[in-house]
Amino acid sequence: MANRYVGFVSDSHFLKCIAHVCTAYKETKTELTVNDLRGNGLDPFKTVFDIANRKLDFDKWMAVEAVRQADKTLNNRIGEFHQMLLGGVRGWVDLGIGDDSKLDLMKSDKSAFMELKNKYNTVNADSADKVRDKLEAAITTYPKATAYWAYIISKKNDSGEKVWKKKGRRTDERIKAIWGAKVYELITGDANALRNTWKALPVAIADYFKGKAGISEPDMKKLVELFESALG
Repeated sequence: MANRYVGFVSDSHFLKCIAHVCTAYKETKTELTVNDLRGNGLDPFKTVFDIANRKLDFDKWMAVEAVRQADKTLNNRIGEFHQMLLGGVRGWVDLGIGDDSKLDLMKSDKSAFMELKNKYNTVNADSADKVRDKLEAAITTYPKATAYWAYIISKKNDSGEKVWKKKGRRTDERIKAIWGAKVYELITGDANALRNTWKALPVAIADYFKGKAGISEPDMKKLVELFESALG
């Protein structure tokens, strides 16, 4: 019997990954109190600039800030979604948190390791050095392995793979950058795996909510255009 969502993981695993993201929407606050802001490290200087430049009153600024803080949590969950999903592919392991390598994914035979991010801009200069350290440690421990710095959303909205050359670091053919659809292709062996995952989302989310959540046909057409521009 064919899978309902994608061919490279079970339906139950796919729904588990869907639930991991959807529950975050329930857990994040859409309204904040002043005490919430204090607990989240309120920057009173930026607050003044925001209110003055955006011509907001305090209550409207609070509403905008609530969305911003919730969005940060949700973006993290999207990254975890990709890690959980790809870690469920046969032959791959989701290393989770606490693995000695401090990386995200590993091939079961230890021939490949991966640090996976959702967006290219989540790695700044300092964190890129730390990613590089982890990848170099992996190929030192496993000389026949290839180590990948991977991200789904690229700056140029494309897909690709190349040797990761970094200033001040030795070039090694076994350390690579990989992005976009190529990440999913590497792990699943299917060039259309990322596209198929995206197409399965509305169906799986509707199933998660037992048919109570759906996307209209006109909106779906607009979303398809958005997907093509971001990952086509």
